[in-house]
This record gives sequence, structure tokens and C-alpha cells, in this order.
Amino acid sequence: MELITSKENKTLKYAQSLQRKKYRKQYGEYLAEGLRTVADMVPTGLVVTVFLSDVYDANSEAYAVAEQAAAQGAVVYQVKENLLKSVESTVNGQGIVAIVKKEIPTLQALDRGLYIVLDAIQDPGNLGTIIRTAVAAGAKGLFLTKGSVDPYNEKTVRSTMSAITKLPIYETVTTEFMLPLIKNSGASVYATALTEATPIQEVKFAPTTILLLGNEANGLSDEWFDIASDRITIPMYGPIESLNLAVASALCMYAVRESWLS
Repeated sequence: MELITSKENKTLKYAQSLQRKKYRKQYGEYLAEGLRTVADMVPTGLVVTVFLSDVYDANSEAYAVAEQAAAQGAVVYQVKENLLKSVESTVNGQGIVAIVKKEIPTLQALDRGLYIVLDAIQDPGNLGTIIRTAVAAGAKGLFLTKGSVDPYNEKTVRSTMSAITKLPIYETVTTEFMLPLIKNSGASVYATALTEATPIQEVKFAPTTILLLGNEANGLSDEWFDIASDRITIPMYGPIESLNLAVASALCMYAVRESWLS
């Protein structure tokens, strides 16, 4: 296991470049940090490099995770603790960071199941929570429209707790891309709305369901509202107009699952 001791190390500088969206897009890789996150990602085979703080010895759990990554074909480095901080996004990092390969999913048709479209979502923490919830709810895919936050930025990846490797994510999608998929699969499209909408607990969701959820501040844009076959809403039983997007998404996803059980 090679020890990195210089801030000029090319591999370390490459990892630093992945802190910027431009280079994540160019190289098709991103950073993930934290013991549990890296450990959960290793079995996917998408981890290509692991940086491990030199404070860990061979008896530590982090060292064992690094060895598992090496057995999967990843290149593993030990790094001086002060240097590793240059690729950690948290103040008190756990001393283990991975470079992970992006999966570029392809899609010709929609299978039966649940799909989520997020229109210009802005908050990386919200997106990370939604990705994690979508995996828990058994969603088949997540679509992000143009103008959405990068799903591979450090805060989003950290919020997903490795779930980002377990869900197909399609970026910069348009209504022109979605409409043929909807038509060919016979999917029903449900847009979340505050008015003129059916409460989610009263909806019998279709076997192939697409949930449309809008921007945190402005909701869904008109072009996405126009492709919806139904409008749904989450009832407010107290003096609040709406919910946080991540919370609303979770309630809608589980309303779909529950309707399929009835």
C-alpha cells in the first residue's frame, strides 16, 4: 500500500479536481467519504481508488474496508492525515475517501414500478435524502431536469449514504425525452400541486407511476405540469401551506407503495 506524503502527488491532485462539477463531468468519477459509505460502495465494483489516513493500522475497520476494495480491483493509498483533509468535505472527516465511477444508465422503456422526476431541485441535502428514500421505496429510476443540482457533489453523495450507487439517475431530462417513454409504457403521471388536486391517500396509483415534484421555491414548471395526467396533494392538517421537498417526496413515494397493497 503506497504512502502519499506530498501535496504534489498526481493522484491526490486528481482527487482534488473531482471536488468541482466540471471535472466530475469530464472524468465520469466523483468522491465519496466516510467509513460506512465507502464500505457499502465497495461491493458495487464502482470504487476505483481509496485514500486511507495513515493513522489507521492493519487492525482497524477502515484498513479492512480498504483491503476489501483492493480485492475488488481498487487502487489503495495511505495518505498523511494532513494531506487527506484536502479531499475531505467534512470538518471532522473519518479518514477514508474513495474515488467512485459514475454509472451512466441507458433507458429504452419503463418497466412497471415507481419513477421520480425532480424539476430543477436546488438543495443537495434534499436531493440526497430523496435518492436514499427512493431506494428504500423501491423506485426504478430518478430523473433530474435541466437546472437541477449535481447529484454527485459531496453533500448529496454524503446524504445518500451510498444509495446513489443503487438507483439509476438520469440527468438533464426534458419533456421531449419523457413523453415517448410515457406513451410506450402506458405510465400514469402524477404532479404534486397545492390546489385542484386529489389527496394522496385517495389515489389508486397506476402500476407504472411517475411522480413529478417541483423546485423547492417555485414548484413544478408549466411544461412539466402539462404532461401530467393527474394532480395530487398532501393534506395539511395544521396551519402550514407546504412541506419540505424531501419530506413531501417520501410521503408521496410511500403513498404509491401503500396504494399498490390495497
